[in-house]
Amino acid sequence: MRPPRWPAAAFAASSALYSSWLLGPWLNPRLGIAGGLASDLAATDQPYHQLFRVADLAAGSLALLGSARLLVGRRVPTAERAGWLSAAAFGLATIFDSSLTALSCAPSIDPDCPELSGDLADVALDPHTLTSVFAALGGIGSIVSFWLAARPGSADRTWAGGLAVGSVVVNLGLLVELVREGPHEGVWQRVELANLAAWLVYAAVRSQRSSGWRG
Repeated sequence: MRPPRWPAAAFAASSALYSSWLLGPWLNPRLGIAGGLASDLAATDQPYHQLFRVADLAAGSLALLGSARLLVGRRVPTAERAGWLSAAAFGLATIFDSSLTALSCAPSIDPDCPELSGDLADVALDPHTLTSVFAALGGIGSIVSFWLAARPGSADRTWAGGLAVGSVVVNLGLLVELVREGPHEGVWQRVELANLAAWLVYAAVRSQRSSGWRG
């Protein structure tokens, strides 16, 4: 039995919507690419914040729906199942990140913004930080799981391995930059978002495998 095609379309659309930050330089040029965090585009006091919130909400919803469909009605290895469960976690965390825990102001450009201010422990326990971290971990977990599920020596394993290494390196770089409050936080975060968008495209392709579907 052929796999349903709509999950692939859902992941592809999710990738495009998750890349709405590319519109930032035109819609909100005040948030620079280097220092301004892309997540601040959705802060309530920023122009066009509704557009960026809706885009992320839709991206998370589509990733969650696509993952749920791929977890139902088929038999898949444990690593493959872990990949789709992690993708679902990414979708759910992104939904919360763009709605319930969205920022009220943009801390990367507004020194008076109380959001994410204080010591490192307070920032780490902030609801928006937590949902963002869970979204990133969901993406990383999915990529690593797909790499483990891929056949050794296959092109699939090569692509998944490249995405996995890139994701770990970029997220570590972003973490270091955020901790030291470096001048290139925005660049690192945008590379991280681009890596996650590439993973969503990979997920779209992988969703069309016919193995495990019941006729």
